[in-house]
Amino acid sequence: MDLTTSRCWAEIDLQALRNNCRTLHELVPPGCRLMNILKADAYGHGAVPAARALARDFPEDWLGVACLSEALELRSAGISQEILILGYTPPEAAPILTEQRITQALLSPRYTSRLAACARSAGVQVPCHVKLDTGMTRIGYLCYGTARSSALEDAAAAYQMPELRVSGIFTHFSSSYGHTPEDDVYTQSQFDRFLSVCQALERRGISPGLRHCCNSPAAVNSPAYALDMCRVGTVLYGLLPESAMLRPVSFRPVMTWKARVAMLRPAPAGTPVSYSRQAVAPRDMMLAVVSAGDADGYLRQLTNLGRVLIGGHVCGVVGRVCMDMFMADVTDVPEAAEGDEVLLLGADSTGTVPCQWLYQPLGLGPSAITCNIRPRVPRVYHGA
Repeated sequence: MDLTTSRCWAEIDLQALRNNCRTLHELVPPGCRLMNILKADAYGHGAVPAARALARDFPEDWLGVACLSEALELRSAGISQEILILGYTPPEAAPILTEQRITQALLSPRYTSRLAACARSAGVQVPCHVKLDTGMTRIGYLCYGTARSSALEDAAAAYQMPELRVSGIFTHFSSSYGHTPEDDVYTQSQFDRFLSVCQALERRGISPGLRHCCNSPAAVNSPAYALDMCRVGTVLYGLLPESAMLRPVSFRPVMTWKARVAMLRPAPAGTPVSYSRQAVAPRDMMLAVVSAGDADGYLRQLTNLGRVLIGGHVCGVVGRVCMDMFMADVTDVPEAAEGDEVLLLGADSTGTVPCQWLYQPLGLGPSAITCNIRPRVPRVYHGA
């Protein structure tokens, strides 16, 4: 791809991705595996290129996706690593799961029964992991409060169903991104509930298989929770906020997102800017019209809130972000010129735009930014 002719693009550093994965392998205890989360097109980075890059150095890692279509995309690309679907798959897809060697999460006792019935009808055995709901209150076998004993019985039954080949069990921490005393107590309580079910299964002579409960912040901060495998997503792409890390570990952002100065527009004091006149020039200004907008994933909510780098200078967004462009204040950047690169996210030789600049003003998380960079923004891969 010729970047000199591009209006808006994302550069993906696959070497940074591999380096982040290597750092994670060094952080977790010996013998603990990683499940690299590639859902939502690898958080907008490109699932297939990311999977291929990771498989080169870490062929024993598992891959995690949200749905069957994501798993099939990887299989169609020749990715042979173990894949776990973390969310719902229609039970009628049991033959596909079996044929493609895709592991399915068991979301509830009712779901498990339906999946087993479909597998029995098709004459197949579906690979599965049991999901326990230890306090996220989302999917999984409910196993806190008075429901713990029934969760144990139902989980034990799943392991013994001949139509299912259950090789693991997992849960998800709801509060490990925070580090208040209340957050830590809650995460510990989830871990204790999870471990108690695993231990109860073992006392019945049932091997739980791969046990995994750590997400990105828990994998970095809490090696005692690592068990047999950790699921890493945000941190893999260098997006885990420093506020979520208790250990001084450096992860490089994998994505750099850029656009161009389409033109320079003088705006005398008092000039309204963009739709609905949500900004009015407070002084004589020079505005750069930037060739990215809401349809590219630079969210409209960043109206009058976003910040970008132009020539190494921090320039604020002025007025409403439009569908295909927005305006940035370059009044104090006299060297700004049409065609200049505009750094929207990531780092280059001129400086850094941290992901926090895009998500914190909106009360979002980092994945909401990269996952929303639209398909029309071409991805350019380096370090393959």
